[in-house]
Amino acid sequence: MSLRKFFLIVLLSFLYIVPTDAQNDDARQLLTDAETAYQIGKIEEVMEILQGKVGSMNSALKLRAYRLLSLCALAIEQPEKAREYAIKMLSENPYYTPTVDYPPRFIDLVKDIKQGMETKITTASNQSESMNEAPTPITIITAEMIEELGYNKNLNQILATYVPGMAEISSSYPGENLAMHGAYSDNQELIMVMENGHRLNNRFNNAGPLSYNISTEKIDHIEVLRGPASAIYGNVAVSAVVNIITKKGSTVNGVDVRYGYGTFNTHRADLTMGTQFMDADITAWASIYRSDGQIRHYGDGEGYYLDDIRKEPSYTVYYGPDRIYVDSYRGGPSFDIGFTFRLKGFNLMFSRKKYSKLYQNCGEVGYDFDLYHMINGEKPGYTDDGTHAELGYTRQIGKILLNATAYGDYKTFVNYYVTSDKRRQPDMYSDVETDSVWAFNVAECQTIKEVSGGGFLKASADYRMGNMNGNIQVGGQFEHYSFQSASYLDLINDHIESGIYTNENLDESGKENSLSFFVQDKHYFMPELILNAGLRYDVKYHQKDKNVKTFSPRLALMYKPGKLFTLKLSYAQAFADLNFFYRYLGDDYYEKEPLHMSALQLTAMGQISPLRLSYEVNLFYNKFSNLMRWQVRVDENDAFLIKNEGQLKNIGIEGSARYTGRRLTGNLTFYYCHDLESKMYYYNQIEGMTNNVPHFTVNLHGAYQLLKASKHALKVYGTAAYRNRILNYEDREEEDYFISDKMRLDLGMKYSYLKNLEIALDCENIFDTDLYVCGPNYRKHPLFQRGRTLMASISLHF
Repeated sequence: MSLRKFFLIVLLSFLYIVPTDAQNDDARQLLTDAETAYQIGKIEEVMEILQGKVGSMNSALKLRAYRLLSLCALAIEQPEKAREYAIKMLSENPYYTPTVDYPPRFIDLVKDIKQGMETKITTASNQSESMNEAPTPITIITAEMIEELGYNKNLNQILATYVPGMAEISSSYPGENLAMHGAYSDNQELIMVMENGHRLNNRFNNAGPLSYNISTEKIDHIEVLRGPASAIYGNVAVSAVVNIITKKGSTVNGVDVRYGYGTFNTHRADLTMGTQFMDADITAWASIYRSDGQIRHYGDGEGYYLDDIRKEPSYTVYYGPDRIYVDSYRGGPSFDIGFTFRLKGFNLMFSRKKYSKLYQNCGEVGYDFDLYHMINGEKPGYTDDGTHAELGYTRQIGKILLNATAYGDYKTFVNYYVTSDKRRQPDMYSDVETDSVWAFNVAECQTIKEVSGGGFLKASADYRMGNMNGNIQVGGQFEHYSFQSASYLDLINDHIESGIYTNENLDESGKENSLSFFVQDKHYFMPELILNAGLRYDVKYHQKDKNVKTFSPRLALMYKPGKLFTLKLSYAQAFADLNFFYRYLGDDYYEKEPLHMSALQLTAMGQISPLRLSYEVNLFYNKFSNLMRWQVRVDENDAFLIKNEGQLKNIGIEGSARYTGRRLTGNLTFYYCHDLESKMYYYNQIEGMTNNVPHFTVNLHGAYQLLKASKHALKVYGTAAYRNRILNYEDREEEDYFISDKMRLDLGMKYSYLKNLEIALDCENIFDTDLYVCGPNYRKHPLFQRGRTLMASISLHF
């Protein structure tokens, strides 16, 4: 039976057996009557209607009821009662933010309460807990923080701005990539990206999506675990976990439409819908993005230099078109469509995500995108197309909370790469230029398809031991992976010269199973002293190589005498199995051992409520082994290859502070890292530091409400991002191979009328500074980031 049929049968079955709850129908009607009474000013009648009725409502109805009661209490000058109801409202949704059409007193009240609340998260321990009880450092990015960065930002840029230790780097493919604490890979495969707890990283090369295939308008908030998390999530959760939490239907409560047009013929549009129907909570979204991108040239900027040996222009003599495509999504629109459906313990999620992005250049030369025809429905560039589905059920049986989940993923990757456009450059390894050129276009197109599916079962329960108490959870997970098909086509002048096709009837070498078991105990010695210990055992059954068996422990001790100060000491280990691509499509040069990371972190955090300030400072020590790196094999072919034998040890400090005032909000992050030791990795022996990543970054973001009236609001916001000098090439002294320190400044403004209309204008990189990203691909120059970019957008709510 196919995964599609399985999920369809399960969905129809549970929709058939779930009965209508008449009690909540009555509560819903009462709430509708109360809202009608409030609109015509019958405040006392509202209080009478809802008195003693709210406790029996479901969570979504409670939020609406407590909000209405708080508004009524303010209207009759009962501020303490209004505060009490608002606290109960936020207990149902801690991330609720009132829109500007609500009374300013109510908006200020909600902000005051949220400032003093302990923010709840679910990602760190796979259960709801406050941030100061989480066993690892946590960064929370709210929907408001995302919106204040501007409408043109993707997930990669959002994370690099708000998460200390994360930095944008390049990838061998055109997709986005992040480094965390100075460690990175060929693609983004050291950070697990999830959506409502569902893994989005593929299994073929472990890469996670960070581009415009993630709709940012659907996001309620993002929870980022900074540090190893394999004790909970297993493979790939190495240096961080990013969990995107989507908005509930009760939060959207209608239809939001947004469209933006920007520089470089950029179009972006979002549709977000949400509602409550009977006891169901439904959210749906659709996002689309397309951009011609910025055209740069090989003489631009400081990024493309003279040859380091001959001191003459070798890498700047290009025989192809003098054209570099920066952040170009021309091959096809990038999109994210999906929905979530919640009903009486059932959770259904479905989404399809796709992005198509052009290579900046063709090897070390330019190319003309318009000359190439479609292959397998795609133009030159890299395409990632994924479909995700998950069905979960949660039920309380006595003291035990059970959660069961089944999931499936289907992915297609198309890598359409131009290797030569019309003419090629002279031999880069020769001192003599030759007249031998290719008078034709050469390209290759690779198409990969994969399917994976599985499920997990988890049980948790609270317990008491004398005067102490705690929570223990145990669970297991099974997953099956199938490498479906692969095709490789060589093209000359748009004609297929040769090709290899592997059909869907692959032998067992294209299939893998994995099995894991985990246990976690959260023990309160006293309310102020907490121990969180976890252990996970993973087994991956490789069909071609020896199986991988790995233990991933985690141990954290937390002392929280009050909101002002919390101290955490944590140790954790994580792993990432050598991905399928390297193990099955590579050669014998790979060590084929999993990457491992261990980290020791000491974190101080807290809230200074009178100053409306929250803070966090984290000291870390990391040890990485079996990291991937490009290198040159010394033989007669001077061949490029990748070895997973790199080692890196570093220490550092990072921190963040957030101020939340009535009109002014601000966010500061900083990061500093010092490399202690490195072997067989991207390391500059002369400077004693890792290449391609900054070792010091500071990001400052602020927003100010210029106008705050009953119907109108005007907000201005801006971001200043600084990163220090980056080493771009290994073991070189020449200044040409350093990227100097850079500062980027973004500004924007947004006008709102009630909750129905918003108009925004955003400017990214207002000084048009030449910005670059470096990365693991073996090249002597960095890649451009886009220059000054304007985007105007309009948003409507129905």
